Amino acid sequence: MHCVGHNYIGQTLQPGIKFMDGVKTKFTLHGTGWKKYAVDRVDHLIKKERFDIFGILLDTFMMMEADFLHLDTSPAKTFFYFPSDGGGCLPRGCENILKKVNMPIAMSRFGQRQVKLVYDIDAEFIPHGFDKNIFYKESVEVKAKARAKWLLTNKFVVGAVARNQGRKALDRTLKAFKLFCVDKPDAVLLLHCDPQDVAQSFYLPDLINTLKLNNRVLFTGTTFHNPFTYDQMREVYNLMDVFFLSTTGEGFGVPTIEAMACGVPQVQTDYTTSRELLLDDGLQTGLLVNLVGSDESSPDPHTNQVLDGTITGNWNVERGFMGLNDAKVKLDMLYYDRKLLTVLGVNCVRKAAKLYAWEKIMPRWNEVLEKLQNEF
Repeated sequence: MHCVGHNYIGQTLQPGIKFMDGVKTKFTLHGTGWKKYAVDRVDHLIKKERFDIFGILLDTFMMMEADFLHLDTSPAKTFFYFPSDGGGCLPRGCENILKKVNMPIAMSRFGQRQVKLVYDIDAEFIPHGFDKNIFYKESVEVKAKARAKWLLTNKFVVGAVARNQGRKALDRTLKAFKLFCVDKPDAVLLLHCDPQDVAQSFYLPDLINTLKLNNRVLFTGTTFHNPFTYDQMREVYNLMDVFFLSTTGEGFGVPTIEAMACGVPQVQTDYTTSRELLLDDGLQTGLLVNLVGSDESSPDPHTNQVLDGTITGNWNVERGFMGLNDAKVKLDMLYYDRKLLTVLGVNCVRKAAKLYAWEKIMPRWNEVLEKLQNEF
């Protein structure tokens, strides 16, 4: 198997590269050329190596920027494992990317339904997965020891794992937490992100100061160029009582299923993929927050339904903003109803193992790739 990567310039790296987490590659990693996403090398490599299958895992708009529509990928059969992280439609014009490949594969049911409803494109569906040997619920003793280390003993920990970019709307995380914690001296917000991220949409420490949350917000200490190991991430998730995501839209939500695997209930914006992760398949793992100006959840943000609480963003993608007061209501529910919190936590572990463990996901990949090779 060959993988075209864009982290190494102008060279081909042999199998056996060992990454910081101990993982060794079992494939050849090809470097990029002068253009991003290796589009000036892909067609040459495909023809030289006679690849059977060529796959893409990027945002669709990235391929539009890279002029993928004019790339010759023959004789390989092609698939695009694509996200869709907004309502209404794909990024403007990006449906043409999915029409170019032999097989679009959606990473969410949301994306699969959206491209069918809006563009009449049939896509396969395969969710992301997690390694259950890495992400799991720790014992009571291990959790207590970790909380003591982090000075979080007897605290109610609301946690978020998200880069501070506009789509994640971390300002709403802080503002909702401000409303929630005002009468709860034991409540703490744990943020796993880099507060000095050069690509951040606003400066987190200043907003924390403005909201007078200085003694309530704890950063894990990760930085953009010094990420946490898998074991450290498992510890971070296990510190949390609630995983809180104020996102305006997700292509899938890998931190959500990692938190789920660690038995942590979620509170998230009711937009794009959150509903299928938290509510679908018979096991509820969290609570959905209504959009701004809405007293009800958003039943179907997949088409061009006009909803209060949305804004049209880059590439004409619709973004949904959670209502702060409803976020407080949902966080309150889990704070005051510890039985509900426990039930949702049990559901989390069961649902993650049932739907998202890699051993559940990989047979589906084998099935889809065999279909691609045999039917196209």
